[in-house]
Amino acid sequence: MRIVLLGAPGSGKGTQAALLKEMYGIPHIATGDILRTEVAEGTELGGKAERYMNEGGLVPDDLILEMVEARVRRPDTRRGWLMDGFPRTLEQAEGLRIMTERIEQRVDAGVILNVDPEVVVRRLSGRRVCESCQAVTNVSEMRAGACPLCGGKLVLRPDDEPQVVRRRIEVFEQQTRPVFEYFREHYDVVDIDASKTVDQVTEALRRGLDRYDHS
Repeated sequence: MRIVLLGAPGSGKGTQAALLKEMYGIPHIATGDILRTEVAEGTELGGKAERYMNEGGLVPDDLILEMVEARVRRPDTRRGWLMDGFPRTLEQAEGLRIMTERIEQRVDAGVILNVDPEVVVRRLSGRRVCESCQAVTNVSEMRAGACPLCGGKLVLRPDDEPQVVRRRIEVFEQQTRPVFEYFREHYDVVDIDASKTVDQVTEALRRGLDRYDHS
């Protein structure tokens, strides 16, 4: 199966992607990871991207698509892949559709994790990161303000401040929300209520995605 996971910041994409990767035995493809790998390995594509990154600019869509294509062509994608964090704009969505059809790896479905913006604000502003081990936890899981894994100090990241989260949601609504409608026009779409517990969301995903598992 070839699935694209879509959702607002704080909708649980990263958590669910890790669980789905294990459930279906397919690689989790995140463009941020691809970028870091290409740069770290010193590939030609990585060198091109690094020049933009060092200058503080955005890596162009066509270069990102080249990296995505190189990644989905690797042998471990034989049974499919799960994409997360891409596409973020209509231009990227169109580029992904053209590229995957050209290489005969057409997307089977888009999964949309639906969640109310205020739920996102509560989730992200309640998130804390351990200064020692970098583990992420929630204030509801804190014991005396310490990391539940190592006892280290927990801090609120600047981009998880409530006012910053609301700004991130505004940007998402302007740039990425239209991608949802693009997917509805071109692919099957599985809508999931992502406001529920992690286990409930995972079970809903399993029910929605099993029909695409042809292994």
